[in-house]
Amino acid sequence: MKRSSVITFTVIFLSLLATTMTLFTPMPGNIKIVLRLLLITLSVAAWLLFKRRNNHKASLLGFSFFVLNLAFLIVTPFTSEFLNLDMSSSKGIALSKLSDSLIISTVIIVSVIIAKQPLRSIFLTKGRLVAGIVIGLSLFLLFGFLALTNPGQPLNLSFLRNNWAWVLIFVMANGFMEELIFRGLFLEKLNLMFNHHLSILMTSVCFALPHIVVQYQANVLLFTGICFVLGMLCGYAMHYTRSIIAPTLIHAGADLMIMIPIFAAYGVTS
Repeated sequence: MKRSSVITFTVIFLSLLATTMTLFTPMPGNIKIVLRLLLITLSVAAWLLFKRRNNHKASLLGFSFFVLNLAFLIVTPFTSEFLNLDMSSSKGIALSKLSDSLIISTVIIVSVIIAKQPLRSIFLTKGRLVAGIVIGLSLFLLFGFLALTNPGQPLNLSFLRNNWAWVLIFVMANGFMEELIFRGLFLEKLNLMFNHHLSILMTSVCFALPHIVVQYQANVLLFTGICFVLGMLCGYAMHYTRSIIAPTLIHAGADLMIMIPIFAAYGVTS
C-alpha cells in the first residue's frame, strides 16, 4: 500500500473509531452531547470541503460520518430514565434497545433518502436474497442452539418461556442497528477507496474495540476478540450477499449467546 493510502486509511480508521467509541463509552450525558456536537462539526466541515474539491469518494464518506454523528446526537437524550423504562426487567431492557435502534436507524435512513442516495448504498436491499436468508438463518439457529445448550450457562426454562419475545426483540433490534452503524453505512464507501478486505478489517476493528469498555463481561479482552471475529463474519456476509439481512441475523444469533446469560445473571425474570 502506498504511503498516501496508509495515511488515508489511518485517518479514516481513527475517525471511525472515535465516533463509534461514543456509543459504548460510559460518560455524563452533557459531555457526550458536547463531544458529538464537536464530531458533527468536524464531519460536516470534511464533507463540504471534499464536496467543494469534487472529491466524490471522500465526500460520500464525510457525509456518512455526519449522518452517524447526527443519529448519535439525536438519540442521546432518549435514555431509559427519560422513557421511564424499568431496566431491571427484560421488557425494559428490550424496549430501551428497540428505542435506540428505531431512532438511530430512522435518522440514518431518512438522511440517505434526503441526500438522494440509493438505499442499496447502505445495504437496505434484498441483494442475494436466498443466500442471505440461508446463511443468516443457519448461523442464527446455530448460535441460538449454542446459547440454549451451553453447559457453562444453565438456563432457567421458566425464564425463557416468560421472556423469549423480549429477548428476540432485543437481539433483532440490536443486530440491525449495529450492522447499519458499523457496516451498512460505511462498507460501500470504504470499498471505493480500499479493497473490500481492508474495508471489512477496518469496520471489524472499529466494531470490536468499543466493546472493551463494556461492564457486562468478566474477560473484556476475550470478548473484544470475539466481537472482532463476529465483525469479520458479518462484514464478509454483507459483502457477499449485498444486503443487511444475513449480517443482522448472524449478529442477532451471536447476541443470543450474550444476552440470555446476562438476563439470567442479573436476575431479570419478568
